[in-house]
Amino acid sequence: MVLIFRGTHQVLSAEKRLKGGGVALRLIPVPRRLTSDCGLAIRIPIDQRDRAREILSVARLLPVSAHLPRESGEYDRVSL
Repeated sequence: MVLIFRGTHQVLSAEKRLKGGGVALRLIPVPRRLTSDCGLAIRIPIDQRDRAREILSVARLLPVSAHLPRESGEYDRVSL
């Protein structure tokens, strides 16, 4: 699952909170098919979605969008 944020500061703050909460993640460039003012996104395993939502909600750092990749290379927008 790819999480898109408003800016770099939010991405880095979310990264810190998620790592502190034990969520496995990777900072990645925003995929070309997705747009963002920020060049970074966070990728998390789908099975950690609920934990990530809980952590980011408490921290008031919910992403502006969340996406699941398809085999075709496209992305489906989903709720976190």
